[in-house]
This record gives sequence, structure tokens and C-alpha cells, in this order.
Amino acid sequence: LLRVFLSCCLLRAQIATAGYSKPPCAAGEVAASVLGRVLCAPVCGEAGRCPAEKPESTLADARCVLAVPKKTAGMVAGTFAGQKYCGLVCSADSYCPQGSKCTRLQVGQGDAFVKENPLATVSELLVPQDNVEGVCTYKAKKKPSPKEVVMLSMKPLGLEAMKKRGIMPAPGSEEL
Repeated sequence: LLRVFLSCCLLRAQIATAGYSKPPCAAGEVAASVLGRVLCAPVCGEAGRCPAEKPESTLADARCVLAVPKKTAGMVAGTFAGQKYCGLVCSADSYCPQGSKCTRLQVGQGDAFVKENPLATVSELLVPQDNVEGVCTYKAKKKPSPKEVVMLSMKPLGLEAMKKRGIMPAPGSEEL
């Protein structure tokens, strides 16, 4: 019985310390919001490196693809425009940790969204929606407050998708 109890406690400790989970977050991560969904995100390291530790059975890879946009910079102490964070990059929900889903930018949304989404003015003929990568996120229990969580943009991931296909972003849309 003691062995079962200790095994259970060790398993819980491993799950609690795995990165990129649902808030509350582990040390070195911030509670963040992306398109109304939440995740725990570590700050990108030197040369855009990200911690490799992720929840068990997760196929998504950690990459430096999230950024603090100008409009929310400074709302949470220590944040600034353009500050980069890591996220688990996915191409489908099955790549994400259990309980999360792959949140993606939408292709061809229109000009109104171009400041946060560089793919907003791109035709699906050039970038099919099925080929757009996203970030693993969790459903928020309540609407995230900009003062409680760091609001992040997937703009770097959108710009990366355009660059891979040789598509130039709209003038002024490259700045965060």
C-alpha cells in the first residue's frame, strides 16, 4: 500500500513539473492567453531555445513562436513588446497534451485582423488552412484578464508560415 501511495505521489510530481501545461504554471513559466485560450509558457532562451520537457505522449515540439504584442505590453509586470515565449507547435489536436487542442491562426480573415494575424490577408490557395501550424492551448475556466495572464500573439508563427512559402507580409505587419 505504501508503494502504491509513493508511486502515485511521484507520478503527480512528474505531471506537475512537466512544462507547457494548463495554469497554474511551474516555476519559470507564465500563465498566458492565446486567442482566448490558456497555456503555461516559458520565456525563450538564448538564440530562441525552448525547454524540451513537455507532458507525456505529446508529439508537438517546443519552439519560440509566441510574442507580447504592443497593445498588451506592460499589463503584466516584466512584459515588454516583442518579448518572445515558447509554445508547443502542433499541426493537429492529436499532437497536443491530453485536455488541450491545437489553436491556429485563420487564413484569409480580412484586413481587420492583419495587425495580429499576418495570414489574415493571405489566400487559402497560397497557404491552405490545413497546413497552418498552431500552438497547444487549454480551455480557460473564465475569460482571461490581461492583468492576470500574459496576452500573447501567434504572429511570429504566422510570419514563419509565410516565409516558408516565400510570401511577403503586408507593409508594417512584421512589427509586434
